[in-house]
Amino acid sequence: MRRGELTFDIVDDLVAAHARGRLAAPSGDGFSPSRIGPMIELLFEGHDGRYGPLLESAWLDTITQGDLRAALLGSQNLWLDTVQHRGFLRTVFDPLHARDDLARAQFLIAARRAAETVGFPVPTAQSLAAAIREMESNVHEHSGRATTGIIAFQARGGDFEFVVGDAGVGILATLREAQEFKGLSDHGRALHAALQEGVSRYGRSSNRGNGFRDLFRGLGDLNADLRFRSGDHALTITGRAELRQAVLAQKAHFQGFLASVHCRLLTPSAATH
Repeated sequence: MRRGELTFDIVDDLVAAHARGRLAAPSGDGFSPSRIGPMIELLFEGHDGRYGPLLESAWLDTITQGDLRAALLGSQNLWLDTVQHRGFLRTVFDPLHARDDLARAQFLIAARRAAETVGFPVPTAQSLAAAIREMESNVHEHSGRATTGIIAFQARGGDFEFVVGDAGVGILATLREAQEFKGLSDHGRALHAALQEGVSRYGRSSNRGNGFRDLFRGLGDLNADLRFRSGDHALTITGRAELRQAVLAQKAHFQGFLASVHCRLLTPSAATH
């Protein structure tokens, strides 16, 4: 029995079964993790992003992105493949230290160039790199466990993906630090609130919490699939990056926060609709 692409739906099923201790051995070939979003999410299952048992399981084939998977399961903090336009950076660095910031600059330049190489206009590629930078800063500022964070990108034939994840305290705990959000008790509501303009653990009156606004603006001219995970919920947006199109669904628990963005260049015909 042949299996196809590793999708987020498959990730949800695998993680739920694994969490219940009911993940049996597969019959047939494993799923192919050609996209990095589902792969990185599996990396955090049951661990802190350094070792994901499902990433090595027989449910995934042994070939697809083998070099990247080996690097993710290794000790490397920066890995770049400029030929196939992929890479990841672990957020173990001090963002205030100039020497450490060189690794981040190198990574962001590689991501921007990768987007340009597969057809994204320079301003769009710059916006994507800026969005990655903003999401990475959130790991250091809000996760409480910045050293567990990872940012990754991949560009292929008119598609650009990036993922930012951590095994920190999660969105609900972060927002509850603000007095006005003390009453929040639901991960899904917290996840939806956190994506709104001006919402952060500092409160609405702080004039902070605009990172996701900038993310949505940067993706405004693209066809995009966005997935956000924290606690026992996932929030997904498909098509135009607008929060009003968000769909919330309850899932197995995810410790921390993960944002996965998959962008595609709009064709002339699609852009007119």
